[in-house]
Amino acid sequence: MPSQPVASPITFRSATQEDCADLVVFADMATRRLTSFLWGQVAAPGQSALEVGRNVIRNVEGHFTYFDNWRVAEHKGQLVGALNGYVIPHSSGSALAAPDVVQPLNELKNLAAGTWYISVAAIYPEHQGKGLGSLLLAEAESLAILAGNDRLTLIVGSFNAGAYRLYQRCGFTEYARRAYLGFPGSDEGEWILMVKDLSPHPDFCDVAE
Repeated sequence: MPSQPVASPITFRSATQEDCADLVVFADMATRRLTSFLWGQVAAPGQSALEVGRNVIRNVEGHFTYFDNWRVAEHKGQLVGALNGYVIPHSSGSALAAPDVVQPLNELKNLAAGTWYISVAAIYPEHQGKGLGSLLLAEAESLAILAGNDRLTLIVGSFNAGAYRLYQRCGFTEYARRAYLGFPGSDEGEWILMVKDLSPHPDFCDVAE
């Protein structure tokens, strides 16, 4: 039986430290396990990759995934999704060496420097198909405009066809592609940079997902 549209309002709020366990999951969902793979590379012996991620999100203020940089979505008092975004800084030419798997992502981010970048937009599976993805994107547009930015960007995998279609419906267009460098258990395909130019008043896209 198909999912039904959300009947009651979705509310957004700033994330708190108490949300960090959920934020870890959302970050990993949005990156198709790339985030947990990277966390695992720096985990101590016997330490969970998700434990590393929780510590970063909870405690590392300078990191873009720090909980203060998130908005969470609630439906009927239940946390159902989350959004993380920021303005991509222009390269200083002194970037630190990064693992090979993220080099294509960094190349695309360099192309998007100065834009308001959606790093994570994720909904728990049991709440998907109800229009929540489009509401997360509308929230991102509002935040970008509030920050004085007129361009929104994101990166999606070519293997994530449902998300790609949603972004197209919401006004994003493809800008560039880079090869996807895999890791154990990963997808195969390409990373796609998508962009949307913003008007002063963000438009809601079709909520069908």
